[in-house]
Amino acid sequence: MASTVRIELGGGLIMLTIQLNIPEEISAYYDSPQQLPQVVYADFIAHEFQKGHISLGQGAQLLGLTYEQFMIDFLGERRISFINGTPEELAQENLR
Repeated sequence: MASTVRIELGGGLIMLTIQLNIPEEISAYYDSPQQLPQVVYADFIAHEFQKGHISLGQGAQLLGLTYEQFMIDFLGERRISFINGTPEELAQENLR
């Protein structure tokens, strides 16, 4: 049997609901049914930030965090750099 996870994007944004079927052997690793959607949503936000689709401020807002919490705690725990740029772009910035 599979669990159903619904994710809703709020905060004045157009709402989108996603339904996922998660095998019980995976959902059993989570303490509560509410924890799994939170983890999936947070991972989605991290992925979208890495792809450059959302900014630091947007990520913080979507997760209900301060700018600093998102940048230092959320991204830091996942070892995701809050500096998005290629080495060449960063080198150009250092020359300015």
